[in-house]
Amino acid sequence: MCFSKLQPLFRRRHKTPANSLSRQLLTVGILIIILQLQNYAQTNSPCNLSPFGDQTIEPAFQVDGAGENVDTIDFWEAPDVANTLMFVTAKDNSLIEVWKYPFEDNEQSSLVHSTFSNSNVNGVIVDQETDLLYVSIGEPSNTVSVFTLPDLNFVHNFNKQNVELAIEPNLALLKLPNGDKRIFLSSETTVYIHEANSGNYLGEFTPEKGLETMTADNFHQVIYIPDENDRTGVYAYHPNGDPYERNGSNNFGNNGIFDEDAEGIWLYRCTDGSGADNGSGLIVVSDQRESLTDFEVFDRITWEHLGTFNIDGVANTDGIASFQTVLPDYPNGIFAAIHDDSETAGVGWHDIFDAIGAVVAIDDEVAVASGYQVHANYPNPFNPSTTIVYQIPKSSMVKLTIYNIFGQQVRTLVNELKQAGEFQAVWDGLNDDGNSVSSGIYIYEFATPEFRQAQKMTLMR
Repeated sequence: MCFSKLQPLFRRRHKTPANSLSRQLLTVGILIIILQLQNYAQTNSPCNLSPFGDQTIEPAFQVDGAGENVDTIDFWEAPDVANTLMFVTAKDNSLIEVWKYPFEDNEQSSLVHSTFSNSNVNGVIVDQETDLLYVSIGEPSNTVSVFTLPDLNFVHNFNKQNVELAIEPNLALLKLPNGDKRIFLSSETTVYIHEANSGNYLGEFTPEKGLETMTADNFHQVIYIPDENDRTGVYAYHPNGDPYERNGSNNFGNNGIFDEDAEGIWLYRCTDGSGADNGSGLIVVSDQRESLTDFEVFDRITWEHLGTFNIDGVANTDGIASFQTVLPDYPNGIFAAIHDDSETAGVGWHDIFDAIGAVVAIDDEVAVASGYQVHANYPNPFNPSTTIVYQIPKSSMVKLTIYNIFGQQVRTLVNELKQAGEFQAVWDGLNDDGNSVSSGIYIYEFATPEFRQAQKMTLMR
């Protein structure tokens, strides 16, 4: 069930009730439908997802570039999203593939540097706030190199003295509540903690199980590390390396969920009406099966296992990454994964949500009923504002409300008595508190006592 299956109820032509009781019953019925729709959106969104079993999704793109034995992915959001970059590390020929949106057939010159020389270039992480790219390099270089974005100029490199990082060091970036940032650097058995700006060594800890990949959760202040050796699930740690426990344990996914190595790990972060991270969402971990990778999905708050999705043709996955900014072909961003050490595959989050039963969008059709007419907003996609034109045949109370894709009210544009005629309302991308909202899909609902219509629109910052 989804919004589009409910919409015929909104587009039905309603005759004027013969008496006030009929009118009241009609209004109550429509309100019940709207409440059911909103409840469905809230209970079947990525922020409150029910278990969904196993689902397979077709990739939107697969790219094979200059790198040999590719491993890890991250994205940089350009001021103009059409210039967004994707970075893919390559261990065997010591470089980073650079891809520009729309990625397919759009590989840029590879990033190479003297600190990469004859070493395994394995981990990569982007600091979007400072426009810096961090690269972890294994033996013999044993270092982390930092570059500016988008011009990829070398800044400096760092590591604790005499530390050997073996062949597959990886990175995570955490922002502390006070604004300071930490780089977490993995070797075979130890995680080294560095101050992100200076690279200064601050400390280290040894996780319980084998490690390679990590990811950081700024909201909950936790580092997640999958056990890639013994398939015992994912372990959670505080920024100082102490175990981070929920329900008496810092481990989840340990009940036979993983068939092969638990490798790449990333978060899907849900937001409030202003676009700020609200702490809910998903944790996705790649189960590195050689025939077809299982991407195991866990609830970000409860750690409950929700289900598994596959990307058709994608197997033996190491690194994964998530990019949540709206792109022209990806209204909810992109999920990307390595295929068999050679290719990088991408799929839109909207396709994932559609497959696993999360509500993300509704029908685009224009509604006409008994003289009521609601036009599609223009422009769409838009930045910074869009216009909604509507027509009513008689004096009516009109309410025009903006919701995000999770059913949360964002802005009330109109809530007043209007005379018969054509009107327009402009949404400037602000919520009711006057704060800018983030890029994404939004739903505008037009309502009178006799008619309701909901349509979608896309804000691109």
